[in-house]
Amino acid sequence: MAKTFVAFPDLAEADVANIVLPDYIGVHLRLAQLRTFREFFRVFEGTGMTPGVHTILQIIRDNPGIRQRTIAELLMVREPNMTRLIQSLQAEHLISRAVDKSDRRARHLILTDKGRGLLDNLAQRVAALEKKLLGSLDAAQRKTLRVCLDQIRANIPY
Repeated sequence: MAKTFVAFPDLAEADVANIVLPDYIGVHLRLAQLRTFREFFRVFEGTGMTPGVHTILQIIRDNPGIRQRTIAELLMVREPNMTRLIQSLQAEHLISRAVDKSDRRARHLILTDKGRGLLDNLAQRVAALEKKLLGSLDAAQRKTLRVCLDQIRANIPY
């Protein structure tokens, strides 16, 4: 039996914008995340900042005293990995940890002045990233997007 060869377009040369994507929302969320991370690394190049560290620092800034375990659960990070990351941030003097008086195993996290300064110094880059990601959306669309993403998150238990 003779083999049949089919010519497929070279995906490296194909117009990626014209690729048909499945309706499954997970694909669209994943592709948006991948592009967001790619843009994050471009905008923050040379700072050593990663999306994960930036997120953790912002959460600690906005929730002073938050427990380490709470952040691990929120971000779905294994506790040993979170512990190493938190220890690293503490060693860099970006955060401080306080022992919970009622549960000595628990740690409360607080952003230090150095950590707050770092976030303040990166604020213009964050604004530029947000503008690039959301620039084509008006205020109402941004709010709707946030509400929809929060609802998706709420639909999926930890």
